Amino acid sequence: MLKGFVAFAFLLTSCGYHLVGQGDGSVFPQEVNTATLQSNASLTGKAIAAELNFIWQQRTSLPTLEARDSGNKEHAVVRIEQENIVFTPVGFDASGLAMQYRLQLSAILKMYQQDALIWQSGSIMVYADVFGASDPSVTEAERERLTEQLYKTWAKEALARLQSGF
Repeated sequence: MLKGFVAFAFLLTSCGYHLVGQGDGSVFPQEVNTATLQSNASLTGKAIAAELNFIWQQRTSLPTLEARDSGNKEHAVVRIEQENIVFTPVGFDASGLAMQYRLQLSAILKMYQQDALIWQSGSIMVYADVFGASDPSVTEAERERLTEQLYKTWAKEALARLQSGF
């Protein structure tokens, strides 16, 4: 019984869970010194790329951002792909009118080096709830405010994934 417990304890310490959040920019290969940030031409893609660009430039541990892909081994391209923003009703009153909405933003980060995929984040999703008001313009104003907030939140999550590698 004691041997089984000790074996289980060793198994838990080797699972890698303790590594989560301990990254130091290691998702980038050692030789990468510069990077280009790319997104689709959509409004959402441009907005989250602008937020990620702003936060990225404040971090000295990440490769320097450049406007163009040099195509060499010391350069990586980070692409924001499959960005999607959805506004759906999730709560209704007794008469069936929507009173609560969920605003959800998702996208994927992919990293390429010399046109070869070397890393991808999986879906990064953030959301916020918007509570309906009797005046639709109030609901729409709240939606716009939360959309801007979600762009910033998504960029922070994306940067955390880039730095931790998870």
